[in-house]
Amino acid sequence: MWWDRQPHTKIAEGSNRVVLMHGLGRSWHAMNPLARKLNDAGFSTLNLPYPSLIKPLDWILDYTSERISSFASDGPVHLMGHSLGGIIARMLISRGPSWKPGRLVMLAPPNSGSEIIDWLSGKALVRPFLSPAARSLATGGVPTQLPPLPSDLEAIVIMGSRSSIPFFRKLLAGDNDGIVSTERGRIDGLKDFSVVDADHTFIQIHPETVKRTLDFLSGGIIGSASS
Repeated sequence: MWWDRQPHTKIAEGSNRVVLMHGLGRSWHAMNPLARKLNDAGFSTLNLPYPSLIKPLDWILDYTSERISSFASDGPVHLMGHSLGGIIARMLISRGPSWKPGRLVMLAPPNSGSEIIDWLSGKALVRPFLSPAARSLATGGVPTQLPPLPSDLEAIVIMGSRSSIPFFRKLLAGDNDGIVSTERGRIDGLKDFSVVDADHTFIQIHPETVKRTLDFLSGGIIGSASS
């Protein structure tokens, strides 16, 4: 299938490995600029595409876990996910994978569920077109049912505060990135929670996001940003 034919793996010297997972309806291309920055910094990367608009979450979890197992070495595997990708990363960790999870970076994750999915699910004309993975992001859905982060897991969340999609603003409380309200990214157990001046679509290529990701994955040290 198309998601198995994408050129998305690059192995660098050393054992530091990072898996990147895109958001709902996106592709590996969205994460590729960040993957290149990680490659330049000496990380091996698996920029992992998955069919978020076709398959249910259980299928996606089995698929991504198998690909990560093939990519993993003896050392830890860092995970970073954009939006839905961050929720999938949390689900993979909660399963107790065969590979050792390293650090976790979540970019604009709907950790308290999505008000937009709630609204779309209430529209009779739209509801049939929502993918199973999309429907799972409702405010009473998978994100709020996940267990707490493991106490030994180092994790950060980076949210955006620039809303460039006016259509959804009335659905979102407080600061938001046009898709996810900033405060809905918070969960207990984070090493850091920060906000950058980026919208939801492009937060993964924002310079501050790139810097904080590299700093954190390289040594757990986090640079300056608002929070």
